[in-house]
Amino acid sequence: MVIKTGNINTLTLGHLDPAHNGIIVYNLQKDGLGCLQELHLPNRRTFYTVIYLTSGVININMDKYACRLESMQVISFSPSTVLRVLDENEKREGWVLLFEACLFTQQHDDGHLHFSFLREQKMQAQALVPEERQVWNVILETMQREYRYRHPDAKNILRSYLTIILETLDRNVCPEMVSLPKDEKEEKVISFERLLEERYANQRFPSFYADQLFISANYLNRLCRERRGISAGQMIRDRVLVEAERLLIHTYKQIAEISFELGFYKRKNGMYPI
Repeated sequence: MVIKTGNINTLTLGHLDPAHNGIIVYNLQKDGLGCLQELHLPNRRTFYTVIYLTSGVININMDKYACRLESMQVISFSPSTVLRVLDENEKREGWVLLFEACLFTQQHDDGHLHFSFLREQKMQAQALVPEERQVWNVILETMQREYRYRHPDAKNILRSYLTIILETLDRNVCPEMVSLPKDEKEEKVISFERLLEERYANQRFPSFYADQLFISANYLNRLCRERRGISAGQMIRDRVLVEAERLLIHTYKQIAEISFELGFYKRKNGMYPI
């Protein structure tokens, strides 16, 4: 069942914990379902979401996809996706990690998260093997203690433990990407994707993004074809179409209103960007 709203709201860590330090660690058994109840309506988030379930089930909608997360499975979501966690009456146990990209800024000068799986926009739950569960349980218990104690250097410790978890997920979800070097070309494409996420609503031409990246539009297209298999222009169009789908599925807005919001106007033979 899809619940529609007037607008898709943006949820920040400050809404959940005003004293957050770039990361929130929830234990579903100890903290209850409060953190998930904040996600019962369709929302965007300024943070990444990782849910690891040790008991029970959770039904989740992401964009136009549905997923049933089961015991001993973990799933992650990037901020740009429209997410809704469906209410369930049964008892759940597990962990929820919410963290901002800026948590890693000190480690990466460009401020990017260098984990391939976090750039994927797919509903892809994975099961942890017994050895991984044992390690994760120790790490997550330690992370929550650090999160609760609010020690001045807790942020550094939390970031270190979170890195272990994210590296494990990256290795399991995208094994083919782990061996690829993060060279200058890949960094340029990642920077383009990040800029596209910020400006897709009002900037539709590759030349704008190329100028921002201090490269030519032809070179940007060549990089995108080489690293993503499609042109920069197609990546822009795909991003706009994804947003149109989200608004159609999750809001009461009419097609004409969505077209105007996304910068299109109608002609006899189709829709064109303004």
